[in-house]
Amino acid sequence: METITVNVNDKAVSVTAQSTITDLIRQLNFPSQGIAIAISSSGDQMRDGQETAREVIPQKQWPDYTLADRQDILIIQATQGG
Repeated sequence: METITVNVNDKAVSVTAQSTITDLIRQLNFPSQGIAIAISSSGDQMRDGQETAREVIPQKQWPDYTLADRQDILIIQATQGG
């Protein structure tokens, strides 16, 4: 089985090629509620010393969004506090 490597919150993670965001969330044991996913283009994290913008992916697109090798993924989890 072929794998790719994506960077999740600055940590390298190996996933099966053709994995979706939903697959990644399951693999990492994140809850599907209360999180946001932002992704930058594959292999394009830095440009002229500046980090490129990330695109927030709506949750309804997670099952269909196929990850690419070397993509930079940011997972933000909501927390409660006061």
